[in-house]
Formats: sequence, C-alpha cells, structure tokens
Amino acid sequence: MNQVLTQAYHPLGEIVQNYYTAREAIKKLGIPKSTFYDLVKANEIPSITVPSRRQVFYPKQRIDELAEERASLVSEAERTPERFVFVLPQRDDLEQLVDIERMYFHESIIVSPEEQQEQLSYNPEVIHVLKDTKTNTVVGGVSLSPLKPDVLEKLIRLEIDEAQVKPTDYLPYTADAPLDCYVIDFVVRPGPNATYYGSKLLQATLDYFIELLNRGVVIRSIYASVISTFGERLVKDLHFTLIQSDWAREHEAFRHSYVLDLENVESKTRFIQKYVRQRRNLERKKKAAQKPDSSMIVELDFPPPLAAVDGVPPLKQRTDLASR
Repeated sequence: MNQVLTQAYHPLGEIVQNYYTAREAIKKLGIPKSTFYDLVKANEIPSITVPSRRQVFYPKQRIDELAEERASLVSEAERTPERFVFVLPQRDDLEQLVDIERMYFHESIIVSPEEQQEQLSYNPEVIHVLKDTKTNTVVGGVSLSPLKPDVLEKLIRLEIDEAQVKPTDYLPYTADAPLDCYVIDFVVRPGPNATYYGSKLLQATLDYFIELLNRGVVIRSIYASVISTFGERLVKDLHFTLIQSDWAREHEAFRHSYVLDLENVESKTRFIQKYVRQRRNLERKKKAAQKPDSSMIVELDFPPPLAAVDGVPPLKQRTDLASR
C-alpha cells in the first residue's frame, strides 16, 4: 500500500535512516527491477511517497526481512541440493501449479488440472514441477511436448493459443527421428525468491533435454510463445530467434513466437554447444558399437603349403605316395 506523506511527518533524516530508494531496495534484494515492482504492486512491499521530493521510498525493515529470507533459502539449498526436485506431478501438484498460473495469466488461457491430467495420458512427461520438499510446495513448473505438426504450425503463426491445444494434440517423446517441441508453459511462484526459483527450474529443464538425448530422444528445435516481459527476457537470454509478433488479443499486451535451433553447430549459446557435443559423442559411441569386435575375430593357423619336389606338384606327390 502506498502512503503519501509530507516531510512534516517524515523528516528527511528519518527517511534516509529507515527507508530505501527503489534503486537501493532492488540492489539489497538482488532481484530484477520488474520483479521488485511486481512485489510492490502485490503489496508485498509497502511504500511511501514524499510529494516535496517527488520520490517513493520503501521501508528498510521489510526489505531487509525479504533479503534475509532469500539469502537463507539460497544458503540452505546450497547445503542440501536435494531440497528442490524436478519431478512429474501428482494431482495436488497440478492444482498448485494452476494456482501459480492464475497469478500471472487471465482465466481464459488457464488449463484446468483435469485437462492437464488428460494431456499426461498422451505424453506422460509433458509436465514437470519444481518442488520444495521441505515445505511440500510447488514453486514452479514447465510444460513442453512434441505436438501434431498442424497444431504446432498454428501456434507458431499465432493463429491459436495454448488453451486451444487439445490433449489429443500432444505426442510422446520417441527415438524414431528428431523432434520439434513447444513450450506450453514456464512459470515460477512470484515473490522475492522468484528469480532463484526461475534459475533452478531453467537449469533442471535444460538438464532434462540432455537426459532425453541420452535416452535416444533427439530434439531438433524448441518453439515458444511469450506474453510477458519475464518470458521475453528469458527467451532472449537463451538466444531464441523471433519468428512472428503480429498478435492482438484481449488480456494480452503482446504475444511473440520464438524458436531455438538445437542443431545450430555455430551457436554461441552454451547450452546448445553442450547439446551438440553430447549428441556427437553419442553418435560416435553408436557407430563404434556397430563395428565388428576385433576380439571375436579368430585367426586360423594353417600349416604352410607343400612345395614342389624335383618339379613334381604337391598333389602329384600325394598320388605317388598313395600308389606305393
């Protein structure tokens, strides 16, 4: 809640001593500017406005509490990395995930837990959640899958949105041929720890692509559509390429489609470089396994051939010996 106060009630000395500016608060929390203002908008961080200074201030006590909470979480997670797990969801996890989505998206594009469960019947690995095992709380989730080609094309061209994708449009991960995948959702619980949750979820998702590769499932391209500044920042950080952006729809300020080419051997993106290296290593191992095993080759030690004696051929010699 923002309060407008005069300096008569809050002298400059008290403001300096007990309040942070936005720049100071953001630095103290170690979070993006957009996340900070999201917390202010959600009343997680109160503020005061001093008209004479035309500036907004934020209570040091609240900022310091949030900073300490975040530092404590990160410190404990480093000591006990098993606290956060990347797993397939149970029904309760799906309900928590939908609750998080409602904090960001309009109800018209929210997919119910029931429909998400139906998606899992067509691709059992379509949804993963990042879970805090200490509190049994879902702190983030990602939904990605191969889709029917015509549906994927419509999403890329911004002709439909994710809520219009039917469970039957989802395809399982297979090792038959390289696949194109679409990121349906990538979301983390909002709050001062959102950046940390986001980094954990992203790393787990990238590791999952390597896991699929080790199982023989090759991903050729990853497609995504973004409708938030968080999503826009994420795909740009990963060096996705913009495909299309001409979208105008109620409840969304924008919608842009992007692609990440995992077969780009010249990419400077560390993840793609790692993916390409791992794919090459697996292909080399596969070729080596297909070569005949030299240890199975048996060399037969035959005696040297008989030589001619006095011009008589070996076979003739045998005949002469037999006649004797």
